[in-house]
Amino acid sequence: MINLPPTINKTIKDIQKNLLERFSGNLKCLILYGSWAKGTAHEDSDIDLLVILNSVDEKTGRSLYEIEEDVAKNRNITLVPASVEAFQRENLPLFTAVKKEGKIIMGEIDITINTEPPPIKYAEYFEKSKELETKKVKMAEDMLKEYPSYGSADLCFVASKHAIQMALAMRGIGYSSKVAVLLPLAKENLGEDVADKFKKLFDLYTRSEYGIEFLSQEEARLAIEYAKHILAASYR
Repeated sequence: MINLPPTINKTIKDIQKNLLERFSGNLKCLILYGSWAKGTAHEDSDIDLLVILNSVDEKTGRSLYEIEEDVAKNRNITLVPASVEAFQRENLPLFTAVKKEGKIIMGEIDITINTEPPPIKYAEYFEKSKELETKKVKMAEDMLKEYPSYGSADLCFVASKHAIQMALAMRGIGYSSKVAVLLPLAKENLGEDVADKFKKLFDLYTRSEYGIEFLSQEEARLAIEYAKHILAASYR
């Protein structure tokens, strides 16, 4: 049994109630992952839950988003859908991480790790990730041309972070969204140059998102340059 604060327990129970009402017999299992499952959460940490269903369709994501909005009380909640087949096949790095570190809240499911090498089990996701993150950087480039005063460091940073996560997953290395964790892993596995550019990009992103000044055109151009370099190294 997971020892969680009463407020977190109540929120999860509210989510569970909503899921049962909406999905009824289709709901197979609910797994808590992330900081609350690992015991590293802070008071205001997000709640991350993998919702495993017998079948998933185009309406599933919308329904989960509505539950997130309905239950959230000054806290970010992420509900990720997965079919039983996809979870067991483990075609996303997230599913591997959940099998290793997640805690089952309700239901039951086989959490045996798929022993196929990462380049095989993640092959399809790798190509989709490459296409999506490349589009983000291209979008940042187009926006800079059309709106020179608009910095697009956010698109470049998110694309680069996802690319590094994908590159690490293909090497069988753990899943993390924290920059402090990703930086040393990037340095060790992708090289010092990639890690250095990712750190510089993160600094630009932080200034852009939380500072009081817009990035200069040169800084916005550098963000795009850093992102292109990181993606090229990550999606080899």
